[in-house]
Amino acid sequence: MPFDGILTNKIAQELNLTLLGGRIGKIHQIGRDAIVIQIRAAGENHRLLLSCNASSARIHLTDRQFENPATPPVFCMLLRKHFSGGIIKSILTSGFERIITIEAEVTDDLGDRSMKRLVIEIMGRHSNIIILNKGNFIIDAMKHVDSEVNRVRELLPARAYALPPAQDKLDPASGDTLDKLIKAAPQCGRKVESFLLDRLKGFSPVLCREICFRAEIDESIPANELTFHELLRLTESLKSMMDELSKAETSPNLIYDDNTGKPIDFHCIRLHQYSSYKTFDTISKAAEEFFALKNSKEFNTQKTKNLLNKVSKLLEKSEKRLAINLQTYEENKNYDDLRLSGELLTANIYALSKGMEKASVVNYYSENSEVMDIPLDKDKTPQQNAQAYFKKYNKARAAFLYAQNEIDVLKGEISYLESVLFAIESSEDSEQLSEISMELMEQGYTKPVNKKGRKSPPIKVLPERIISKDGFEILIGHNNKQNDKLTLKLARHEDIWLHIKNFAGSHVVIKTDGKEVPDTTLLEAAEYAAYFSQARSSTKAEVDYTFIRNVKKPSGAKPGMVIYVNYHTVNVTPKKPV
Repeated sequence: MPFDGILTNKIAQELNLTLLGGRIGKIHQIGRDAIVIQIRAAGENHRLLLSCNASSARIHLTDRQFENPATPPVFCMLLRKHFSGGIIKSILTSGFERIITIEAEVTDDLGDRSMKRLVIEIMGRHSNIIILNKGNFIIDAMKHVDSEVNRVRELLPARAYALPPAQDKLDPASGDTLDKLIKAAPQCGRKVESFLLDRLKGFSPVLCREICFRAEIDESIPANELTFHELLRLTESLKSMMDELSKAETSPNLIYDDNTGKPIDFHCIRLHQYSSYKTFDTISKAAEEFFALKNSKEFNTQKTKNLLNKVSKLLEKSEKRLAINLQTYEENKNYDDLRLSGELLTANIYALSKGMEKASVVNYYSENSEVMDIPLDKDKTPQQNAQAYFKKYNKARAAFLYAQNEIDVLKGEISYLESVLFAIESSEDSEQLSEISMELMEQGYTKPVNKKGRKSPPIKVLPERIISKDGFEILIGHNNKQNDKLTLKLARHEDIWLHIKNFAGSHVVIKTDGKEVPDTTLLEAAEYAAYFSQARSSTKAEVDYTFIRNVKKPSGAKPGMVIYVNYHTVNVTPKKPV
């Protein structure tokens, strides 16, 4: 998570120092979700990149040259109309939120000067770039968000702009934050990393782990198990980090994986938990190199981008359907009350007459036989009112049962799609991506690309094979098809199965051949299971393990989805196989 609230705040300061008073020149849109603005400031030319891409949203200065489309998109034309020739008056953040506002003084068509703002929200899939007028109304947004997508906050032309709902977290720069953390820790049973993440504004998991690392505290232990002296070390570590961040100077650096050499993160302060790093003069330079490497052909092919885009849309659609069904479930969960009203009206029909607005009847179903008031339609007869309640009951019951079933189905589908996203992001070659494409086609998410009558060529599904230091064979699946092949066909009942706890990840199997597996091999396999999972960047991760005979695939379950019982859990540090 490169752009957390802390980094966003610091890069805004850096950009404000460099671009304040600069004049906006040419504006280009590159691709669907990024723009480049040329700015002349302090006698030098600068190029500011803003991207609201779901996987690489960011803002920084760039020296790269991009290909501009032959015909500028509508959003780009609006930017040119409202900002060309403008003078930058400020570049600010809102506290430690991942939002940066560029305020510029511009000249309108009548020659009058006015202030307009360009806002970039760096929020993963919800990232956006928004143009605001002086009245804080939206002129346009790069991504339109209507009430069907977000009922609380629409991002559409002519709507008043509002910041995202504020998170109820502590300001890490506030003087009383340390005391509040000390008081809150004994009541929190979550691990220390999560305890900090839930309470500190602007902090990402990597910064929370850095606090623990500097304090020499295991990030995975429950916060309520920390001793008073450990809490003091933890808060002192946070204070030291905030003192470092309060200085004008930064220490931008790019972090590399010790084994692969691939960039895994960057930040404006030195992250001591990593040993391989490269320093830069500015945050912009660190950001530019990080995203250039991240998006290069070596690490992110066009096929990967297409798959990520496709699965992200499927996931977004499923999440939207889940939200709708959860609302339907809540609205109709008391459907039996409607039936009760109908039955009580029927039982007291003799005492009712047309024109009544409510019926006060004894609820003979309750233990205390209390009087119950039932609203009536005065234009209907008592019989019609009773039938209306039965009709509402049948409709509400059907909606409730349908939503209940859909919720279970959609939760499983979301879990599956998240596992596919992880498999795409961690794929290392074209063959693995082809396996994922085939899986999505077989599950009905995509259409076959081959012509009618032609069968798709078979794809070899071969899990990775490693020999442990003790001589045991360890097999690792790198996508759902490989996971199914490994767990359901290649493994035998006496083999040991491992999987990261509560995250998407690879299935890992130790082939026992009827022998007792030493702890060293078990830990080695667990380290691999942690590495090939969404918990890869953690310094500690929980891995479950059990015998294959305790792992089952439910009928109709998606690829890679299994349930398991009688398992044990081990804490390990993720490690890539050598």
